[in-house]
Amino acid sequence: MTRKILMPMDGGQHSHRALNWYVRNFNARDDELVFAFVAEPPRSAIGDVTSADKVSSSMAENIAKAKALANDASQKFLERVDHNAGQAIVDLANEENADVILIGNRGIRGIKKAFLGSVSDYVLHHSHRTTIIVPPPPKDTHH
Repeated sequence: MTRKILMPMDGGQHSHRALNWYVRNFNARDDELVFAFVAEPPRSAIGDVTSADKVSSSMAENIAKAKALANDASQKFLERVDHNAGQAIVDLANEENADVILIGNRGIRGIKKAFLGSVSDYVLHHSHRTTIIVPPPPKDTHH
């Protein structure tokens, strides 16, 4: 039976870690991977041409990295620009009728998480699909 797995990718280490986890722990021969890149343009860039150019350049670089990962895996790649990355991922999972959402987590905690929120937390609490969150590696506590 084919499983459709939506994997949000941003080209960063958390996306790589999630993909590696998938390959080592969850991969099945008939899986259909759907990679999704969701760019969140910073609100401060609106109306500021210099900032908008920098954001555009950075987004293009991240899209290229994410596409390279998808191309290496010979799978489907979707792009979306949205101020709410979590909701965009939930929407893409619904549009694609994904069986599973597999997402990496940055591991932000405390006050920063309370103010900024977490895309993976949003997806976990708003998606009605099986969601796997791959955590960051444990920090070395033996110094």
